Order: sequence, then C-alpha cells, then structure tokens
Amino acid sequence: MSHKTNLELATHPWFEKNTFVRQFIEQAWDLFCMFDVHGNLTYASKSFNQVIGFIPKDFQQVVEFIDSEYRMDLHKMFIKTLQTCSSSKLEFRMRSASESFIWLECTAIPIRNEEGVLAEISFVLSDITLRKNQEARLVAMAFHDPLTGLPNRRLFKEQLQQMLLQARRTNRPFALLYLDIDDFKVINDTMGHDVGDAFLQDFALRIQGCLREVDMFARMGGDEFTILLPAVDCEEHVDSVAQRIIQCVEQPWEVQGQHFRATVSMGITMYHSDKTDAANMMKEVDIALYKVKGKGRNHYQFYQTATVH
Repeated sequence: MSHKTNLELATHPWFEKNTFVRQFIEQAWDLFCMFDVHGNLTYASKSFNQVIGFIPKDFQQVVEFIDSEYRMDLHKMFIKTLQTCSSSKLEFRMRSASESFIWLECTAIPIRNEEGVLAEISFVLSDITLRKNQEARLVAMAFHDPLTGLPNRRLFKEQLQQMLLQARRTNRPFALLYLDIDDFKVINDTMGHDVGDAFLQDFALRIQGCLREVDMFARMGGDEFTILLPAVDCEEHVDSVAQRIIQCVEQPWEVQGQHFRATVSMGITMYHSDKTDAANMMKEVDIALYKVKGKGRNHYQFYQTATVH
C-alpha cells in the first residue's frame, strides 16, 4: 500500500481566518481533522499529519490505518453522525507512521453551516495509549500468576466454564489434569524459597513445552497446577500427554546452582455428557490425584479407571 508523503497541512478557509481558534484546537487535543459530508478531508492538524505520515485525501484513507477490528465501527460512527447530527465517541487502535500502534479516543462532532445544514464532521482525537496499556497490565495482574506468568485460579475457572458450555453444544470431549509437584516442600525447606520460586518458574516453562498452543496451563497456587486439553477424542491422547509430562519432569534440574530431581503426580478426568458442572470435574481430578499420592506418587490416574499408570 503506497501513500503520499507530503506533510503540508490541509487548509480550511474558516481556520485560515480564525488563527486563535485553530491554535487552541491544535493544543487542546492530540489530533484533530475535519471531513465534508462526502468524506473528503478539509482540515488536518500538524499532529494528525505527523502521526499518519501523510495527508490523507479522504476518510477511507484514514480508515486504512485503523486496526481491522475497529474499521466497521468507525464507518458506522461517521454514518451515524451524518444521519443524526449528534456527537459520538469511539476508542480504537491504529497504526502510526512509525509502524507502531497507538490507542485513540475519537469524538465525532457535526458542524453546521450558516443555514443550519450539516456541512462537515470534525474528529477530535486524544492519545489514550498509556491508559490502555495500564488497563491491560491490570487485567493481566488480575488473571495471571505473578510468579510464573501463567493463568491463575480465577482465569482457569472461567475457562473451564467456557469449555463446559462449548462441550455441551458440540459434544466434543475435553480433559482436565490436576498436577501436584511431589515433595515440593522439601525443595523449599532444604534449598530455600528463592530456589523454590525459581524452580516453579522453570517448571512452568518445561510443562508448557509439552503442550499445544490451544491447551491451557494454569497455576492454582503453591505447587498445584491444572491443564485443560480441548478437543481430545480419546483417553489415549491424554495418556500420551501425561506420559510426556512425567518424563519431562523426571529429567535432572539445575536451579540457581542447585542440582536435584523432581517428580509430579496427576489426577485426570474426561468430560462426558453426564458431567454436570465444574465442581464435579474438580472433585473427580482431586479424587484421582489422591489415589496417585497414596500409591507412591510420580504417576497419573484417570478418574474413570482404577489403574495407576
């Protein structure tokens, strides 16, 4: 996609006569531009041209810089302003001339001529990138474990509920695995909590290497983790994942100069049509895990079977 690079301001007769108003507008907002009712650009502030990198000919050329997720919304806002002559707001993400993405809060304001007829639409835009980034960080903090960066218990519960709803609609089974690191307290007590924390971080990375991108791996707290395996049609597939995890954890560990071995125990359950809710599935994996712990650990067990693998 090629664009003009001329950064000269698009001029507007009214702004040419009202220097004070133009200067006020350009200092009051981060970006400012105006279009006639046909979508042709009639004015653009210096800051607008600096962000875009060229003078757009019309509204459509501006839309090309908007994240595709918001393009239709911006079109609808333009049309709504034409039809109702009322102001409206929209937040969207766009690509700047430097190829970076910024968030903007856009207010569309209808401008009438001396006869009271809608003549132009002004767009007042404020850069809200900092606020959006802060909001994203707060969301990440609310739904992710600060030590490992994994989804936390809260996000896991939400995802489990979503999987249950989807499974009931599609009749596609999924698997839930509950992991508990064997004798993690010994690692903490003998090597220190710093080593224990670093081990949990390395453990999270190692397990993630055993999973698909679509799988969800979450930390429930302490040394307990959960895995959701969507769209698995048989226990054999889950069995291979569990074996891979067991073998992966059994490999030697070196954490902050400390060398040791570790193992993990797992309880597993599969979704079937007779499952009623998330609490029931959690109860099943807990029972399966308890049986593994009572038979020597470093194994996994399906709730539906009595065999420890």
